[in-house]
Amino acid sequence: MNNKPYNKFTLSKVKELFLKDDIVSIGDDFILARQTNNVDYELLKFPSRIDGFVAAYCRKGNFKCKINLREYEIRDGMLAVNIPNNIIQLEPVEPNNELVELTILAVSPQYMNALSSDLDKIFINAISMLKSPIMEMGPEEVDLSMQYMHLIDNVINTDSEYRNDSVGYLLTSIFYLIGGMLKKRLDAEAENGELQMSSRHKKVFESFIELVEKYHNEERSVGFYSNKLCISSKYLSQIIKSVSGFSAPDVISKYVILEAQHLLRHTDMSVKEISDQLNFPNHSFFYKYFKQHTGCTPNSYRQQ
Repeated sequence: MNNKPYNKFTLSKVKELFLKDDIVSIGDDFILARQTNNVDYELLKFPSRIDGFVAAYCRKGNFKCKINLREYEIRDGMLAVNIPNNIIQLEPVEPNNELVELTILAVSPQYMNALSSDLDKIFINAISMLKSPIMEMGPEEVDLSMQYMHLIDNVINTDSEYRNDSVGYLLTSIFYLIGGMLKKRLDAEAENGELQMSSRHKKVFESFIELVEKYHNEERSVGFYSNKLCISSKYLSQIIKSVSGFSAPDVISKYVILEAQHLLRHTDMSVKEISDQLNFPNHSFFYKYFKQHTGCTPNSYRQQ
């Protein structure tokens, strides 16, 4: 093991290191690639974060990966989605395993932000990706998605003055398509009908997640985040519960526990050092906190 928490890759590095086959792109903001496992993914066998939104559709074969320390098996017909703060890790594909073929769509946060005003309607459906970043697609969904990919490919290869704008609108349309798929799955799972969310709730939730990502190693009280957002703790808790299905303390603890699990599994840091890094008052308190949220002690988790 080592004491490096995780590798970090920009989309520029992703394109340089991992996307070697059939690629079209708009700088480093938008990348469309068709890949096979003849690419060396050695660096991704270590826990990594990619600074971009990445959707990988498996056209053929199967492989295993971990997303936020949870293991998944990806096989043909499945879509895996990464958001920038996920911790991902790929298991090497066995040499004698069948060829893995992927279609990969990668978008920078800056490019995504430019589209965000058009995506309010599907935001609540995308929250389900926090719970499960893997989705199995039906034949019709795959066929329609591939038509979009082919059209984007053609547009990028033109010399049109409005090429970038055209791709942006096509990408927005793809997100609506994926949002529709998610909604159909949510409708099938939910007994209480479709969740509703105001634009105000969406902005509060997004700001809360940004703050938790920034401060979860230092602050774990809902009051800290509600003060930052200039709203009451009760109101913040109501919004987070209505949007995500999780309580605000649950969201905070998920980030803290994920960081702790990663440090336990992938570094040589002692439990006390991890406790200090995560800003617990003492390692005894950290033990109790970790066991409460995982059902096991830090030491037993490390030995698993």
